Amino acid sequence: MRSRYSILVVSGVLLFGPIPTDGAELLRDPTRPYTGTPVAGMPARDSSFRVTAIFISENRRVAIINGQRVSEGDRVDGATVVEILANSLRLNLHGKAFTTRLLPGGVRK
Repeated sequence: MRSRYSILVVSGVLLFGPIPTDGAELLRDPTRPYTGTPVAGMPARDSSFRVTAIFISENRRVAIINGQRVSEGDRVDGATVVEILANSLRLNLHGKAFTTRLLPGGVRK
């Protein structure tokens, strides 16, 4: 009986991996969308701004932020798009300027 229990435990660990304990670091799910990291100077309450793409051509600059296509001067979720750069957006919200960064690989020229 004891050997059956041991086989069951070993099989469970092999199939499902070890059971995490308190303080154990879990791996990030690679299928979850990247949420980015806060940028210095960006107010914590405004961390909901997510830049997922930037498109730059000779004639125009367009970005996708919070699922909305914007150009310089447009408003998104109360903030004004001040400038679209190669890998970030400068925004102004209630008179406070801050920058949000784009995920690597999201730039197209």
